[in-house]
Amino acid sequence: MKTISNFNEIMTNIQTLDRYLYSQVDPEYDFALNLIKRGTCFVAAKDSDTYRFYPSRFIGYTDNSMDVHLNNDTKDGKETNPAISKILGGKPLSDPALNQEYAKYCEALGFAPRDKGTFGTERKFWVIENNN
Repeated sequence: MKTISNFNEIMTNIQTLDRYLYSQVDPEYDFALNLIKRGTCFVAAKDSDTYRFYPSRFIGYTDNSMDVHLNNDTKDGKETNPAISKILGGKPLSDPALNQEYAKYCEALGFAPRDKGTFGTERKFWVIENNN
């Protein structure tokens, strides 16, 4: 899989995940929820005073979709995180306030967030303004 190389590719993947979430049609809906449940590094998109969260392992590959992601046996945050960092101009950071926003987002989606990300690590975030 090819990693993203520009901001438009990030937005394309965000729109794909949003479509899965808003449609609430399985298996895409369940797939999107599970990505958000298990994620560690997220692009946090701010819309006015709320945030939505997009996992880097999905967002970081060009033209990603559920089928492509599930068939990508080599997907790895060690590939996607540097690609996202290069585009957004910085590494993801731990942020207690954003972690609370993540918890609110999870609750709005109907599930309780785990205390930590995958492998018990702290969640980290990049922040973008989402002007959809």
